[in-house]
Amino acid sequence: MRTKRILSVALFVLALCQVAVAQQRLDIMLKNRSVMSCPLDDINYMEIVEGAAPGELDGVWYLGWKATNNGAGTQTHVDGTEMLIFTAGPQMKWVKAGGETVYNLEYPEGGAKEGITFKGVRDGSSISTSFTIVAKEDDLLLIKQGTTRYYFYTSKEAATYAEFVKYPTRATIYTDADKLWAANIKGGDSSSKITPMGRHFESFNAASEEDKAWLANPSNQPDLTYHELSGKSWIAKTVNLYPFGSPVPADVNQHAIGDCCMCAVFASFAYIYPEWIKTIIEKNGNNYTVHMFDPKGNPVDVVVDNKIMCNSGGGVDQLTGKNGVVNWATIMEKALMKWETRFKCNRIGGIGTEHAAPPFTGNGNSYSFSPDKLYNSEFDLVVDYALSHGMISVGGFNEGGLICGELETVTGHAFTVMYPDEGADYKFVMRNPWGNGGNIDGKLKIPAKREILKTIDFRLVFPGAQMAEYKKENLGGYTVPKFIPMDIDIHPSEEMLRMYGLESYEPHYAVPEEALEVE
Repeated sequence: MRTKRILSVALFVLALCQVAVAQQRLDIMLKNRSVMSCPLDDINYMEIVEGAAPGELDGVWYLGWKATNNGAGTQTHVDGTEMLIFTAGPQMKWVKAGGETVYNLEYPEGGAKEGITFKGVRDGSSISTSFTIVAKEDDLLLIKQGTTRYYFYTSKEAATYAEFVKYPTRATIYTDADKLWAANIKGGDSSSKITPMGRHFESFNAASEEDKAWLANPSNQPDLTYHELSGKSWIAKTVNLYPFGSPVPADVNQHAIGDCCMCAVFASFAYIYPEWIKTIIEKNGNNYTVHMFDPKGNPVDVVVDNKIMCNSGGGVDQLTGKNGVVNWATIMEKALMKWETRFKCNRIGGIGTEHAAPPFTGNGNSYSFSPDKLYNSEFDLVVDYALSHGMISVGGFNEGGLICGELETVTGHAFTVMYPDEGADYKFVMRNPWGNGGNIDGKLKIPAKREILKTIDFRLVFPGAQMAEYKKENLGGYTVPKFIPMDIDIHPSEEMLRMYGLESYEPHYAVPEEALEVE
C-alpha cells in the first residue's frame, strides 16, 4: 500500500504566516546537499509516495511528443502538461488537463523492459488497456497504446525542448537473439552456392599455377598503379610482427590508404582471434608467407618482403602499429594488395568488409543491419550474438560529429564492433581504425541514445571453420595495451583528414604535453 499524506493543512498554516513583502517558498535539501526550491503559490498539493518495486516503472514522466501510425504518421509536440506518475501497487496515474485516470498495472514475467506489453486496469472498473514499452532509457520512456506512441521525458523542460526521434515502425520488438537474426529486418546476406568466398567473388577464377607462382615470389610487388596509389614507392623497413607480444587491435592504425573496412576487419581479427593470426603468417628472413584463399576458396600462399609502401619523404603510408611500427597488420595489408593485384576482384581503396575478410578466412557469408532498423535493446542482442559467435563485426555511422565518449562519429568510415568495458554505462564500443586519441586508441563508447544508435549500420561476416579453435575465451571489453603515445597516435594524418573531408579530429579531453612527442 502506498502512503499518501496530503499536506493541505500545513500549507494553509504556512500561507497565514506569509509576509506581504516576501513570497514564501518551500526549500528541500537533498542528500547531495543540493536544494530544490518552489514558491508556495505554485504548489497545488503535495504527497509522499512510495516508489515502485525493482523491475517496475517508477517516477514522474512528462509527455513531449505524440505520434500516430507507429511513429510514421502525425507527430504532435506537447509541452509536458500531461504526465505519467508510477508508484507502488503497482499503479500508474495518467494526468491530463481534464483530470486523471488511475490504472492498476499487471507486468509480465521479467518486469518492465523494452519490448514487453503490460496491462492497466482502470481503478474502480474492469476495463483493461494494453501498453507496450517501445523504448526505456534513462531520460526517455516511449509507450505505445493502440496506433499511437507517447514520448515521455524525466522533466517538463526536457519534454518541452525534446526533438522528435523516430523509432523503427515495425510492430514486433525482439527479445530473443535467434528470432532477431531470422527476422526480415536483417539486411541481405552475401552467401553463395558457387564459392564459399561469397557472391562478390563468384565471377572470378580459382588460382592457376601461374597465379600461385607469381604470388609466391616475394620480389613481385603489388601494382600501385592498379591500386590508384601512384607517387608511392616500396622501401625496405624494419618489421616487428608482434610489438605487444600477441596481435591486438592497437596494432591496426590506418594512415594514407582508404581501406578502413579492411583495417576494421584486421582489428576484429586481433580482438577475437589473436592466436589464429600467428598461424597464417610465417617469417623467413625478410620475407613473410601469408596463408590465404583464392576466389573459389582454395588455399593459396601470398609471399611478401619487408618493402613497405612509402611516400616521397620515405615515411610509411600503409597502416602501422603504435609509434608507426611496421607489424603483422602491415604485412597482411600488403599481402591483400598483392592478392588483389593478381585476381583483380577489388582495389584496396574503398574495399568493403565482406570483400576484405574472405581472402584470409575463406568464408564470405555475411549479414547486415541498416541504420534505424533496430530498437535500442536489440543492439545489445546483435552485438552479443555476433561476437559470441566469433563473427567479424564491423559498423559505421550515417551522421558525423556525434560525440561518443571522448571521440566523434565519422561518416563513410568503418569501425570495429566490440563489447563494452566491464561495468560501463554505455552499450558497446566501435573502434575507429585511425587508432587516435592516444591511450583511447580510437574507442567510441556508444551510449543508449536514439539519436546516435539510429545512425549505426552493421556488416557482420562469418569466420572460417579453421578459426573456431583459436577464438579467444571470455571475450570482454577491449583493454588498450600500455604505450607512450606519439602525435601519430593521437591525431589522424593530414592525408586521412583530407580523405574524409575533415579539418581536424580532436579527442574531447586535454592531451598532456608530454604525450605529444615528435614522430
